[in-house]
Amino acid sequence: MVTFDKAQDAGASLALLVGVLRMDAERREGVTAASGHDLVLAGVGFSYDGVTPVLRDVSLRVEPGHQVALVGYTGAGKTTVASLAAGVLRPGEGSVTLGGVPVTELPARTIAMVSQETHVFAGPLGEDLLLARPQASPDELTAALARVGALRWALDLPDGLDTVVGDGGHALTAAQAQQVALARVVLLDPAVVVLDEATAEAGSAGARDLEQAAASALEGRTALIVAHRLTQAVSADHIIVMERGEIVESGPHAELLEAGGSYARPWAAWAARAADGREPLAQRRK
Repeated sequence: MVTFDKAQDAGASLALLVGVLRMDAERREGVTAASGHDLVLAGVGFSYDGVTPVLRDVSLRVEPGHQVALVGYTGAGKTTVASLAAGVLRPGEGSVTLGGVPVTELPARTIAMVSQETHVFAGPLGEDLLLARPQASPDELTAALARVGALRWALDLPDGLDTVVGDGGHALTAAQAQQVALARVVLLDPAVVVLDEATAEAGSAGARDLEQAAASALEGRTALIVAHRLTQAVSADHIIVMERGEIVESGPHAELLEAGGSYARPWAAWAARAADGREPLAQRRK
């Protein structure tokens, strides 16, 4: 049964590869650099099947250098918004622009997206990092790792940055893999970063360290953050609450708490769990 299960997984993976190979290559004609770093979603609607709407009239703006957090229960549409903002998906209605330019027309690497399903490429750790900036020096690699709090464990690996990781190599924890992804963001230095629950796999024990790593990587950058933990939302400049594909609340943490609406209720439950020692509570609050 185990062998049969693996064979089914392999067959499904092969089918995905064949599907990608058969897709028409998308070429970006007339690529234009963004004149600014303000990310704007205007009247965005989206449906995966062309029938059932996933998003309805979603409008938001992330000002240059600011961080906006998306919160909401599972199925609210947060990941779809993140994928649209990163240019992975195209809106069915409305527009998604960066500096006035549609995100799908921007040069590659203008917007970086980090999801909770980060991949560790097979090979030396240093080469994994170089994928973000092939010309980076050894000092730049160590500086990027240090910025996200990963340098100590990286240097403690059997062969340091030359240690083979990924399939067939040294196994990294979920938190370490996310730190590597965040270090790649530092090296890439994109105009905008989209984090889609990028700290979700750390578990409560490593949540604070990984959230600090993400905060360090995003410092001074324009960022849209799908917050798995409400502590991530607290430190954002602005919070957007989504329900069933629509924005139902928007504002800073303190204002949303005072309003006592859709954000305040889950925050109260979160704070109660933190008081019981079951969740780490952010030290910085706005």
